[in-house]
Amino acid sequence: MIEAPCRSARNFFKSVLPENKVDFRQRLTALDGLRGFAVISVFFYHYARAAERHSGSLLAGVTSQIFGFGWSGVDLFFVLSGFLITGILYDTVGDAGYYKKFYARRALRIFPIYYLLVLIFLLIAPILNIHWQPQHLAFLVYLGYPAALIWPTLVQVSPLVAITHLWSLSVEEQFYLIWPWAIARLREPRVILRCCLAIVCASLGIRAAIVFSGSVSASWAYAFLLCRMDSLGIGAALAILVRGPWRLAAERWSTRLCTLAALLVVAICLWRGTVAHDDSIIASVGLTVVAVMYGGLLLWSLKEGSFFSRFFSTSILRAFGRYSYGLYLYHFPLTVLLGPLKGNFIQAAHSYVLGATAHVFFNLAVNFLIAAISFHLFEQPIMRLKDRFKYSALRPSSAAQVPFETGDRSIAPAARVPE
Repeated sequence: MIEAPCRSARNFFKSVLPENKVDFRQRLTALDGLRGFAVISVFFYHYARAAERHSGSLLAGVTSQIFGFGWSGVDLFFVLSGFLITGILYDTVGDAGYYKKFYARRALRIFPIYYLLVLIFLLIAPILNIHWQPQHLAFLVYLGYPAALIWPTLVQVSPLVAITHLWSLSVEEQFYLIWPWAIARLREPRVILRCCLAIVCASLGIRAAIVFSGSVSASWAYAFLLCRMDSLGIGAALAILVRGPWRLAAERWSTRLCTLAALLVVAICLWRGTVAHDDSIIASVGLTVVAVMYGGLLLWSLKEGSFFSRFFSTSILRAFGRYSYGLYLYHFPLTVLLGPLKGNFIQAAHSYVLGATAHVFFNLAVNFLIAAISFHLFEQPIMRLKDRFKYSALRPSSAAQVPFETGDRSIAPAARVPE
């Protein structure tokens, strides 16, 4: 008696609302490429941004500025995480093992390689003269930040080794911890969207207060969860938008949104004369604009047939995306081994430019190889255990199929949940 009217209502809305072309039951290859682009940006930020110090040429200066903006690859990671994690949570909120399965799957993906890196640090501590402090235990439970913000000496564990890059993992893990409870509580798309807007505004406000008040170190504005929730919140909002009747409008605006935000980012950097993330304007308003830019880029890459959809679906970027977690974890510590080789490359090439360029791409190849070996021999076998925590009850992937207003949670097509 009840099922027939519900089916009729669903058929009606399917006929009057546009069909969602984004199939969340399949892996979205462009997002793998975006992840690859993000990790390559961070890599070049740490390995190649010093060119202008050794060459007075305009080309070297521009190139250095482009690489110097590579820190924003982490912001792209945050937008992607907000998008993918919120999508998973929203689609699976009706599953009986909602919390257990989410946390188990995240742990199987994140923990093994992270604790492998911790073990490596422990083993090589005597060789690299690494000194541990009791506060370093916070890193074991992803509270290294804010611990390192309270005790800045925790970052430089030896004259050669720093663990600064672990700040973003702390932010993401803390987000993973609290966001499932928020989605389960909020549930309805419009409520989630309002929450995301509040988060973006609050994050921007807190960050601006820290930067301009000078009451605490400005590093809090960059590496503290509450100050970086705008990137995650923008990604989360997009995950809801593309599943609903607003999808086509968001898709139409994605090109203009990305372009306008990118132009504003360039304008801010030219005005401030720097691309550094610790500049007061970039560290406050700029980070939100960067997040909006990457949010627009994400939507643009989901548009079937678009340039960015094809570009980010290329096999090379998808390969970097596949190994991005290992690349991110390993690349910063590997600078200790690979950095000193730069002189040898320059000497062999009899040219700073050619030698430095060859050195960067050699480092990229080494990092890629190590990350690939880690993925196939260590990470992937462990990730197969995720099959024990498959989701069974999924809500429809698009409100174009079942509108938000009906509140219907009964239809649950199979969906592929991203890693």
